[in-house]
Amino acid sequence: MSEKENLQEVNPTPLRQNEEDLDSVLVNFNESCGEGEPSPEKLAEMARKAPDPIVTGNEQVEILSHSLILKKATVEGVGKGVAFTFKNNAGASIGKLVFEAVLFDAKGNIIDTIERGINDFEADKTYSLRIMTGKADSVDIVSYDVHIKEMVVTPVPQAEGDQMIVIIRHSFQDTGLLDVGITEIKRGIELAIRNVSGQSIASAIFAVDLFDAEGNYISTLKHTEPDIQRDTSRAFLIQTTSVKDDIIRSYNVKLIKTVTAELEKVQLRRNEVKRLPNGREELSGLLKNVSSVKTDAVVVVTYLDANEEPIGVRTLEVRDINPGTVQKFALEFTCPEGLAVKKRDIDIGELAEAEAVAAA
Repeated sequence: MSEKENLQEVNPTPLRQNEEDLDSVLVNFNESCGEGEPSPEKLAEMARKAPDPIVTGNEQVEILSHSLILKKATVEGVGKGVAFTFKNNAGASIGKLVFEAVLFDAKGNIIDTIERGINDFEADKTYSLRIMTGKADSVDIVSYDVHIKEMVVTPVPQAEGDQMIVIIRHSFQDTGLLDVGITEIKRGIELAIRNVSGQSIASAIFAVDLFDAEGNYISTLKHTEPDIQRDTSRAFLIQTTSVKDDIIRSYNVKLIKTVTAELEKVQLRRNEVKRLPNGREELSGLLKNVSSVKTDAVVVVTYLDANEEPIGVRTLEVRDINPGTVQKFALEFTCPEGLAVKKRDIDIGELAEAEAVAAA
């Protein structure tokens, strides 16, 4: 067997449409020009070709596949853009992900540079993106270079208790279905807590910082959870309806204050205002004794105008509230002529500490 017969054929890379090998180009050049070799500059220009197609991710965004979007399904290597599929491996939602696609013709000329992005790319999800250029009507796209231009990971939601109350679990309460990249609307924050202090807690006050998909601060809400008995657990919802739901993507919940039942024996549980004839009004409500002993309380109501300036104060004594029981109260107020009540501040205190004024 000859040496030539021992050689095995290696599958050659097929030429793209409109692409010639350099020897053929030189022959054509000689025939058309008549004499002489082309200049080095001309040789370099004729040897140029498009780079290999590539889509580059990173440790957090995995590229699963990519391909040329063909102009015609029957013609290989002649395209109008790029299609690729990728996965979020960040372990958290990616609030903003922007790709830049550079599209080439057969000679490696850049035909177009296009940016495309998505928002709210949730953890462990996959997504497919198609990027096409309108310039493909007049030139063939044969290759591409796609890479990540910008990426912002959404902060992981957090919740923190203290030595008296521990956080058992926390999560968004999710409802609704939206379009591209967003699967759920954040309606509120579900929190489960446990009182480990060994004593009854009259009030636990939480501060909730809200953030958008890119980690930008939106606002802070406050929530008070009353009457948490010792060695008990409770689940509750912190409403976020005061903020536009579709922009909330993360939160940081902190327990900023706990008040024991020894310090806050009586709590206001409900109140309502009823309009009465002759410019009068009645404020009524419910008080609960969250302590372990019978106690007395005083209700102090400050009436404010539109500028939050006081226009009157009324107090009411509420006596002999047994432990764990609820007691009703009601008091009336007549607004001075020419003024209007816009707000009412209600404070509950122990009778011994109050300077009570009889309700008119």
